[in-house]
Amino acid sequence: MRTGRTIIKNASVLLLGRLLSLILGIVYTAVLARYIHPIGMGILATATSLASMASLLMNFGLNDLTVRDIATDKSRVTTYIPSLFLARAGLALFFLVILFTASKWANYPPDTFAVIFIYAFAYSFDAFTDICFSVFNAHEKMEYSAALQTGRDLINISLSLIAILLKFNLFVIVGVSAFASLIKLGASLSLLRWKFPKPVNGIDLQLSQKLMLTALPFAALTIVSAVNRQIDTFILSLYRSAQEVGWYAPATLLISNLLLIPTILLQSVFPVLSKFNVSSQDELRRVYSIFFKYLLILGFALCLGTLVTADQIITLLFGPGFEPSALALRILSLTLFWMFGYANGSLLVATGGQNIATRFAVLGIVLTIIASLIATPKFGLMGTALARTAPGALFFIPMTVICHNRLRLRVPYELALKTLAAALLMAAAVAFAINQQIHILIAVLLVAPCVYGVSLLITGTIGGQDFELITQLFRRKSKEKVIP
Repeated sequence: MRTGRTIIKNASVLLLGRLLSLILGIVYTAVLARYIHPIGMGILATATSLASMASLLMNFGLNDLTVRDIATDKSRVTTYIPSLFLARAGLALFFLVILFTASKWANYPPDTFAVIFIYAFAYSFDAFTDICFSVFNAHEKMEYSAALQTGRDLINISLSLIAILLKFNLFVIVGVSAFASLIKLGASLSLLRWKFPKPVNGIDLQLSQKLMLTALPFAALTIVSAVNRQIDTFILSLYRSAQEVGWYAPATLLISNLLLIPTILLQSVFPVLSKFNVSSQDELRRVYSIFFKYLLILGFALCLGTLVTADQIITLLFGPGFEPSALALRILSLTLFWMFGYANGSLLVATGGQNIATRFAVLGIVLTIIASLIATPKFGLMGTALARTAPGALFFIPMTVICHNRLRLRVPYELALKTLAAALLMAAAVAFAINQQIHILIAVLLVAPCVYGVSLLITGTIGGQDFELITQLFRRKSKEKVIP
């Protein structure tokens, strides 16, 4: 299948699957928040922040390494799989030890401690599933990953809603998540055995060690990046009550859901970037430039749109008792502004520049931790939110310059200014609609897209070339290349 069509297919499948899960998840979260209130949300946020940070020890960068290596040489799948499972099993044991130690050190209440370890099982099952997903993605079969993840989410949400209806406690609801992840693991292993070549040899200890050593730069980048996204909630839980953590949780949840969009898009693009880094630098530039542009367009709109609708969104989704969440959401929405940074990170990893990305990520987490430790005790969730946005605000321009220089491209400052103008017009229109008592859903789903689309056309941000690109991506079937 031609590269452009493959990217569109993979991105579409992943986005559709996650969109379904996201819609159901929003409904589920709205019900859950009203059932367990801010204190319960605080317990969940604390548990997921600590467990997800520790779970990156199981990832260890092996997922990205697997996609990159198998995407360039499909025959490696038969030798990599057993060694990957062995490496991950050892990392899983280490993960449990670290999680237990950290939980004891933080001196969490028994309820929080129990929830953390139920989530530990869920994250462990997901870590082994990720090996299968990496193989699927390396073969550009994202529909397998999307179907399995969507199925898992449907099971989790359906059973959790039943548990809420039956008035079960928080432990049962969290246990449903672990059960759904176990089902996903079983289905992923079955699909891997059915659709892909079976391992030709047993476990190769030397290969496992080699993979671990090769994955070190990926591991550093992956762990630091993930910790940078969760450390704020963890630090807030050390200094403030579960209720305040519960107010902070809706803001981080909504921002994380919006950031699923670039994450999914780059899952589709990353194997292509890795392949073109070896075969065609011209195609590498074109693919990177296209996705950088569209992530920039999307990020500016989501950032400014969230700024003007935060109060209404929090009230609509979480109900009374979560009003302080709106302030945190407004501050955290700034991270959407530099959403195009996902294109930068993927380019660096795909082209062997993971050490550069790791340095920036390490600086980011150091800055976040220092800022959080200073601001959180004094300003609470507002200080925590400001600390989380600081690294991105400082680093998104240098990272963009480095990536464009790496490919000998000009930084598109004019594109950014035109897009910003269009996004400001959209935000003004949405704010006016809200002031006129127009329902928030109409303002977000109808007014915003129409005004933004027209503004992008007027400013020349998008035009005939973009429509031609989309048309030719679907129609052209001969040459395997992405058009400019």
